[in-house]
Amino acid sequence: MGAGESGTGSADRQDARRETPSPRTYSRRAALRAALGMAGVAALAACGGASSTPATGGGSTPAATSGAVSLPATGTTPAARATTTTASVTTGAARATATTTRAGGARATAAGSPVAVDGTIPGGDPNVPDAYLKPPIPFKSVAAAPAGGGRVTTFQIQETAPVPGRAENRYWQELERRVGATIEPTWAPTSSWGEKFATLTAGGEFPDLCWLLPTDPRGAAQNRTLQQGAFTDLTPYLTGDALKEYPNLAAFPPQLWKNVAIDKKIYGVPRPTLSGTVLVFRRDWMEKVGMTQPRNAAEMLQLLVAVTKGDPDGNGRADTYGLGQAANQFSFGFMQQMFRAPNGWRRNPDGSLTNTIETAEHKAAVAFARGVWEAGAYHPETPTMTVAQSRTGFDAGQFAGFHGAFTAVTGRRAGARLVNPAADVIGLPPPGHDGGKGVAHTGSGFSGFAAIPSRVGRDRERVKELLRVLDWYAAPFGSEEWIFKQYGLEGVHHTLRPDGTRGRTELGTREIGDLPNLSNNPPVFYYAEEPNLAPAMQGLYRELLAIGVGNPVEGLFSPTEVAKGSELTQLGNDRLAAFVTGREPLSGLDAYIRDWRSRGGDQIRREYEEALKGQ
Repeated sequence: MGAGESGTGSADRQDARRETPSPRTYSRRAALRAALGMAGVAALAACGGASSTPATGGGSTPAATSGAVSLPATGTTPAARATTTTASVTTGAARATATTTRAGGARATAAGSPVAVDGTIPGGDPNVPDAYLKPPIPFKSVAAAPAGGGRVTTFQIQETAPVPGRAENRYWQELERRVGATIEPTWAPTSSWGEKFATLTAGGEFPDLCWLLPTDPRGAAQNRTLQQGAFTDLTPYLTGDALKEYPNLAAFPPQLWKNVAIDKKIYGVPRPTLSGTVLVFRRDWMEKVGMTQPRNAAEMLQLLVAVTKGDPDGNGRADTYGLGQAANQFSFGFMQQMFRAPNGWRRNPDGSLTNTIETAEHKAAVAFARGVWEAGAYHPETPTMTVAQSRTGFDAGQFAGFHGAFTAVTGRRAGARLVNPAADVIGLPPPGHDGGKGVAHTGSGFSGFAAIPSRVGRDRERVKELLRVLDWYAAPFGSEEWIFKQYGLEGVHHTLRPDGTRGRTELGTREIGDLPNLSNNPPVFYYAEEPNLAPAMQGLYRELLAIGVGNPVEGLFSPTEVAKGSELTQLGNDRLAAFVTGREPLSGLDAYIRDWRSRGGDQIRREYEEALKGQ
């Protein structure tokens, strides 16, 4: 729900990375209660790219087979934007079809289905974002520039190509004018942000606004600095009536503020995102080999083998595979969810914890992955594939699917169509291995947060000014501020089409880059280039929400996890690769578990069990 789309830095990519076999346990505990988390700008997993992203601005009880959400067929044209749109959602044996129109507030055809009001389809649930078939009329969300001059230094994640410098970048110049301050970013590439932060730490001085992701094992240094008091406790500013001073931040769902808290303290403003993961898959290939959405593990294996051996691209060569995935991940998170493995940890009735790698469900998922490898359905370079190779390989049609962030569906849908306009990429929810329902491992609903160093926090007025800046960056979908953040200046960085949609120019893409990514708005489903995707993606999200399961230790602190999380993550990745590719027998899983326990796993367990006693 943010990966072979499993890079770093962006919101949902972190959620996808949590699906690796190692027992990493960070994120936010409240996501357990909120299922798929709440809100924000959806950033793609590293392989997801930046195209066609949403506007950003459960249980495991077996049940009837879950179906897919129908995405628009390949070839949907802009002309269809003004026509009736149908999103079909199959859940269990029942099928509900919600029919909406672009304008006029047409009623839905099924009882309880959301109603479109002038192109807006309400989520119908606090955790399901609204969908838009067209953008709303622009409005102002901020009355004046939030800063009063001077400069604002930042530490920001860099997920796209570097932008031109200020002197040659009109967007950067206009951004500073609208914010009311000079913006001086220190960029942290997705491939090395942990090292970049360590360099800042060694220097002893942090920028005014620092992007932190202590929930990731690579953020261990960030977690340590937080525990050592290097960043300001913003709880007094971002709770109760004080939060009302920042209307756009106050519009964040309350659950999101609970999710971002660490030991009940808020240290920063989150970058919200859609949460969760799916199997990003070529539906046109599935249809080409005469198959439909798998209903169980056996059918999933059958599908993967069929697209490997059935020449779905029609070129007459045996050059396609069922799955590919970067960073030794093997799409394993999806398999864990098919077998209903717990999300990180399982809390037992007596209060004790069992890590996912210690469960029978995990072992069954490893055995399934081994079977996929033995069937030849993994791309042979999966054990060594980089994130970039995974992204380009999928787009080029080397393999049919990978386990990625929810938002990777639309990113790779656009990317694959650049290579083959007929490519039809969809997201598959995990079926239960036995024909019942799978589970969807939920995430925190955000990708890091913007924190303020303690040295800056001593000046209360400066803190409030910086929070006003972040409030500007969190402008809601459709607002004038959001439009500028996303698209820049009309006629320079983007064009306004007759139907009200906007499209970036080449200059806009080059100059905007990651400059506006300090904070984001709560998410909505809106795709300017393919509006009919919105209700379909909303339906897919709702389906995942229904089977979502969280991690019982989210939001809790384990010193040993901070110290040894990266080591144990690497241990898990290495051993998974060995088991899947046959370098180690599956009987070695018990030895791996003992190794994990002795190298810190048991101590982490004890620390979390103790922390849970206080909940």
